[in-house]
Amino acid sequence: MSFLFIGTTGDHAGHRLFTWAVALRLMEKGLNVGFLKPFGTHPVKLDGFWTDQDVVLFKEVLGLQEPFDRICPYPLSEETCIKDKSEDVLKEIKTLAKELSKGKDILLIMGSEHIFLDDPSHNVSDVSLNTELETDFILVDRYRDTAKSIYSILSASSLLRDRIKGIILNRVPQAKLQEIRDRTIPSLAKKGIPTVIALPEDPFLSFRSLGEVRGILDGEFLCGEESIEEPVGGMTVGSSDLKGGLLLFKRAYNKIVLLKPQPPEMEAGESQGLRPIAGILLTGGRNPAPQLLAAAKEVNVPLILVKGDTFPVLERLEQSTPTLSIQDELKVRRFTELMDRDGAFDQLLQTFGICI
Repeated sequence: MSFLFIGTTGDHAGHRLFTWAVALRLMEKGLNVGFLKPFGTHPVKLDGFWTDQDVVLFKEVLGLQEPFDRICPYPLSEETCIKDKSEDVLKEIKTLAKELSKGKDILLIMGSEHIFLDDPSHNVSDVSLNTELETDFILVDRYRDTAKSIYSILSASSLLRDRIKGIILNRVPQAKLQEIRDRTIPSLAKKGIPTVIALPEDPFLSFRSLGEVRGILDGEFLCGEESIEEPVGGMTVGSSDLKGGLLLFKRAYNKIVLLKPQPPEMEAGESQGLRPIAGILLTGGRNPAPQLLAAAKEVNVPLILVKGDTFPVLERLEQSTPTLSIQDELKVRRFTELMDRDGAFDQLLQTFGICI
């Protein structure tokens, strides 16, 4: 049995996606994988009790039998305020980690939203927790610019020392990717930083489904609910992408047009012409005229009715934190493909003693 702690520098770095990818790869190798997320970050209420969205996901992904309150002993909620001393909390989590690891080949421990920032809801940092558990550690960092990423990686390394086994430098722009691989990674290696995997920015991984959009906005399908898993690659409040029978929607001022993802082979900035439509949000909470509903049904374009004015609704969508559900396995497979180039993923797993 061994522990693997997965932490992040925040800012939608791909923390959950990477943890899921690791879990799937380990299971594919025949290993029995456990999961612990000591402190909740994305609260959800089930049967009157608070737990965490990631715990719900991984309980299903891994087929775990342990109850939610054992997998996540400190969920974030409106009532959250941990008054226990940090040493008592650390002792409890250490005991729980040992319990959850029984019968498992490896226990994945998922950190909080940011390794460097203290969460006011509890008084235990990822660094102190990792030190107490003496676990191997993988850091997921979202690339913003080279200097910031180097600073974050070196800072984490100075705190975790030889426990840090690998770095996932995620969401690197294609234009910077070769430079990072040719110059930055070798430079980090000279400073004693272990395996670094640089992954490109991939729009597919940030797509939402129509169902997720509906859930975020608490909307209602007026038609086209059978397309609930249709991916959404962009949004516009304009009408330039409407065609045919959908030209009627030019008269509907309270709308947001949801666009299908751009084909992967199309280069950024390439002229797209009319973009395919995934669905249309009707804002303001008013049912559309029968002609609009009929036009959408005629071309099989989903309509979703939501409350609120157009621009506040658009802002809610843009600012909402992406979530993962069991239906997002295709994203995990795509993420794994990116890590698998040149065998980097398996090499990373070997650094903490897992035979591939």
